Parts: sequence; structure tokens; C-alpha cells
Amino acid sequence: MQDYPDLVEQFSGLPSWEDRYRLLIQLGKKLPVIERSEWEQMPLIQGCEVEVRFAAVKHADGYHFAAYSEARIMNGLLYLLLSALQPLKLEQIRQLDISVLLQQCGIAQRLSATRLNGLKQIESLLHHLD
Repeated sequence: MQDYPDLVEQFSGLPSWEDRYRLLIQLGKKLPVIERSEWEQMPLIQGCEVEVRFAAVKHADGYHFAAYSEARIMNGLLYLLLSALQPLKLEQIRQLDISVLLQQCGIAQRLSATRLNGLKQIESLLHHLD
């Protein structure tokens, strides 16, 4: 998975929303593949127009995250989120503001309310990890 700062740099170098949209689709294709039987067991995220699954599993070295959506753009957004989460400690994860991540990549203003709702539900889940 790419480092989040590298992704921000990639997005900021793109001249148009269409180019950012294409990059999101490409990133979505890089999201780790999850077997259907596995993602069906993952918690369903409410408030999104498509099915979105997100799991946070506690391990000795911190949390490991998995995500899946049926939509290409949402998978790109999930890839972006997982990249941002990778290096963070628990306290940083609890304070994460997904809207800031989206603004840093220049994509916040172009996302539908239902996509944002789904991401905000994930953010709420992250804020309540123990």
C-alpha cells in the first residue's frame, strides 16, 4: 500500500477533478482483495448509497484494518483511508478527521453526501476504538 503523503502529492499534481476521479478508481483496484465469505462477515457501514464493509481488528501491535465496497470510487476512498491509517498510533486514529484527508487530496468538494456519510460512519467507528 502506498504511503499517504505520496498519495497526497499524486493528487495535488493532477490538474482536474476528472484526473483525480481516475486516480481514485486506480487506487480502488489496489485495495487488498477480500474473499466474499470474509467481507460478508465484516461490519456493514450504514449511510452509504452502496454496500461498504469496514473492520478494525485489534492485534498486539495495534489495529489492522480491512475494507470493501461494491463501488470503484468508494474502494479508492477506502484505499486512501487505509493508507492514512497505516502509520498512526491509536490516539492519532481516534482523532482522525477524514474530511481533512479528503481536502488534502483535493477531492472533498466533489463527493456525494452519501459517500461522505459512509466515511463519517467509519470515522465515528475509529474514534471509539479502545
